[in-house]
Amino acid sequence: MKRKSLADRIRHFTPSWFAAVMGTGVVGILIFNLPFGDQGIRTTVASAFLILNIIVFLAFSLASIARYALFPQIWMLMIHEPIQSLFLGCFPMALATIISATVSISLIHTRLHSLIMFLWGLWWFDLALSYASCILLPYIMITRHRISWEHHNATWLLPVIPLIVAGSCGAVLSTALIDSNPEKAKITIAASCVSLAIGLSLSMMIITTYLFRLFAHGFPAAGLVVSLLVPLGPCGQGGYALLLLSKHFSTLNSRLGIEEVLYGKIAIALATTGALTIWSIGSWLGIVAAIGLVEVTYKTKIQFRVNFWGMVFPLGVYSLLTMQLGHELDLQFFRVCGTVLSAITGLLWLGISSKTVYLAFDGTIFIAPCLDDKPQIRPWFNASPKPTEDAGTNGTSDMQNVQNEPTHNTEEHPVVANAQEVKQ
Repeated sequence: MKRKSLADRIRHFTPSWFAAVMGTGVVGILIFNLPFGDQGIRTTVASAFLILNIIVFLAFSLASIARYALFPQIWMLMIHEPIQSLFLGCFPMALATIISATVSISLIHTRLHSLIMFLWGLWWFDLALSYASCILLPYIMITRHRISWEHHNATWLLPVIPLIVAGSCGAVLSTALIDSNPEKAKITIAASCVSLAIGLSLSMMIITTYLFRLFAHGFPAAGLVVSLLVPLGPCGQGGYALLLLSKHFSTLNSRLGIEEVLYGKIAIALATTGALTIWSIGSWLGIVAAIGLVEVTYKTKIQFRVNFWGMVFPLGVYSLLTMQLGHELDLQFFRVCGTVLSAITGLLWLGISSKTVYLAFDGTIFIAPCLDDKPQIRPWFNASPKPTEDAGTNGTSDMQNVQNEPTHNTEEHPVVANAQEVKQ
């Protein structure tokens, strides 16, 4: 097969590539937070992952800028693509992992005030991008995309998860601000709580509708079955943020002279209960997803694509929540489970990154679903809002064209039927 040129690779460089930055970042954070092992070694390895992640993030950002600068018409094609457009939410999440890792490692080495202030300003920028993702992308889904229940999948969570990740990042950043600048810490904690509340509540609503879709139509098609782990993301990151923010409430109240018993301890108790509840929900979702992945991959050969990176970050943040519960509750069970899940995440990252580098060499992994030989005939290439009168009828047919999948055979079991639907 002929290797793709650099221009073709840039042209097919989709926003989903930033999921690789998210996955690499969370592996470094997991190594830094492991409850076992030498702290110095873990910090060194986590620092290496941070440097690698910054380099990859900058390279991907330059590639994205080049893509829309050299091929400006692709922007509208991508925005109206019902799945790839949702991956725009990966950019603020990727940036948040870099901010969180930098803050955590800087607290070990030295507390540089100028670095913390720079990261604080960068966090506000990331928070603004997260709000843009949470508001604009769902609006585009409502007014531009034509979708049906049958094609509902876990990628609908991608526009709203950035607010949860930004809230968690703000909680980590508050650790560095709470001693040196309590006022800035108070503002950061308040903003993080608001973003966490919005992102977590919307995520739970979407997960509920996603479960209905699974009950009614079975697992997604083979090309999207790797998205089954995505719901672990809001569960893991949301619970982790709750635990950190509640501790900051207690510490900050004592700094500002507020009665700790009334606010701090109550906040910790409520947050720990909430985090345990979210962890339990995530456990059920993760077990069902794991069984589904094993069954579908056993029955069907799934083509490796960039969307495989969507499995690393959700599993990673769920592992992070598990370890944090072990620290807060002083339970060895959560520490061991978190370490095992972290090891699985690391192995998953190693396998996916190796396959990605191999396929990137000849360029076969660079595939943009919104592009083909005749982009003008794409069904979503229309900037006008979708009609409301016949949205139900047209939505189903258009979405079937986008996914290039046949209608399900209702006589077959949903898992078997969907497992046979491999994207061409």
